[in-house]
Amino acid sequence: MAWSATKTKNTRKDVVDTESKQVAAEAPYIPVIPGEQPYVHFWGTRGSIPVSGPRFVRHGGNTSCVAIGVGDECFVIDAGSGIRDLGLRLLSRGPCRIHLFITHTHWDHIQGFPFFAPLFIPGYEVVIYGGPGFGKDLKSIFRGQLDRDYFPVQFEDMCANIDFQILEGESLTLDNFKIEWESTHHPAATLGFKTTWKGRTVGYVSDNEFLPGFQGAPHALNENSEIVAAHSKLIGFLKDVDLLIHEAQYTNEEYVTKIGWGHSSLTNACLLAKLTRAKRWIIPHHDPLHDDIALASKLNLTREILRSLDYPIEVSHAFDELIAYF
Repeated sequence: MAWSATKTKNTRKDVVDTESKQVAAEAPYIPVIPGEQPYVHFWGTRGSIPVSGPRFVRHGGNTSCVAIGVGDECFVIDAGSGIRDLGLRLLSRGPCRIHLFITHTHWDHIQGFPFFAPLFIPGYEVVIYGGPGFGKDLKSIFRGQLDRDYFPVQFEDMCANIDFQILEGESLTLDNFKIEWESTHHPAATLGFKTTWKGRTVGYVSDNEFLPGFQGAPHALNENSEIVAAHSKLIGFLKDVDLLIHEAQYTNEEYVTKIGWGHSSLTNACLLAKLTRAKRWIIPHHDPLHDDIALASKLNLTREILRSLDYPIEVSHAFDELIAYF
């Protein structure tokens, strides 16, 4: 019996050694993101004004700017302070054509424009798109930022080829991307954008007050509710997107004194996510008063609200330098 036990043990060791040698001989499995995978790269996720300090390390403090693309090809939405870091990254690619879409011209969405490095380098082309209805024409707004009373560099000092275009119609196509736009509920003319790449869609709405003034429980509301029907165009525009990027700037307690400011309460934004049937939701445009701890608590509450609405989709907060694939 002793001999038999020893024989069995040695045989098992031989098997293990053989398997180990076979495994070692195989190349290691290293998973990678496919080269043709569309992405959103968040360069600025703060609303109103940049913030800094140890309480804002997790989410960052740059104002609105995102790049959407595939591989090295991308276009940009908004020129908040986050566009400075994006510009430095684009310099490594050498002169190219850059498409910049502006949701609206409030300060936190254009304040990084004078610090966008490609604007100052010959060979770069920058096309800036904006909607109709601004108080001034698009070029005058950006030129005004560089008035000598505000900034030491003038618009004429920018060496890139800069072109301004007003968005007309309903959509345009850049390479393989279809880009559409729709008005949102925000002071001054403001657009939301939807991008489609080979059937995959992402909706970007940084500033929108959904159900302005509504402070009740949303559980009984649906698309046919009178207060919701007023937003039917935007709901339809965002219907079934693979990735919804939409703000939820104020807690319900904060919204009581912020009605009409052009931003959604947390509960109302959750209802919008449900009504659009979005498959995934990333929340940008964080209030400058909301530090990392506050945002962590707010995200937990967001998930609880979505569960109460029987729509527990994947939801997360945007942060500077986040890359999200869709």
